Amino acid sequence: MLVQEKTLAEVEAPSKKAILEATLIALLVAVAILFVAVLPAEYGIDPLRTGRALGLIGLSKAADSGNSAGGRATPAQTGIYKAQAGAYKVDSEDLTLRPGEGVEIKYHMQTGAAMLYAWKADAKVQFEFHGEPDHKPSPDYFESYQLDNKAGQDHSYGSFTAPSTGIHGWFWENKGSRDVNIHLSTAGFYDSARMYSDGPPEPLAVEDAK
Repeated sequence: MLVQEKTLAEVEAPSKKAILEATLIALLVAVAILFVAVLPAEYGIDPLRTGRALGLIGLSKAADSGNSAGGRATPAQTGIYKAQAGAYKVDSEDLTLRPGEGVEIKYHMQTGAAMLYAWKADAKVQFEFHGEPDHKPSPDYFESYQLDNKAGQDHSYGSFTAPSTGIHGWFWENKGSRDVNIHLSTAGFYDSARMYSDGPPEPLAVEDAK
């Protein structure tokens, strides 16, 4: 079999148009990478919002923080650790609401303190989860976190971080025609608790976790 060989002179060189098109394509790809990945990851600039979607925002800051800590990010930098000023406490309360009756239980917490909670009722009750800062801008001021004053619910489970130093908790009201029993369990960094019913607030005996 004969093989026909071509010399370098016989090989057709790419045209100037093809070279220009390849250069423009490479430039467009480089610009796209710059805006999609490099600017969000390195400088936190995200004009196309692709950095946030891809999880690239702040990567350079995280890397710098890790390098400054000997190659490892500290707990505070990763956001998984927060020191608390007080002891960890637990509380459990059982309530019975007659038809038309309402009651409040609130815990005093410092700004940034966390609490886990769970309450369950044997019938639907209307409720509001809210708080009052120690230093209120007006006597009637409060902060509402969760509200159901129509259909009602028979349970709620979750975690809560206090946005301000003050009392935070629940108001339940029985709009039904029979008694409703509620069981509340909490655990977290609060220093006291009170129950508000018909008369003056009643202190509740919260305990340090064992």
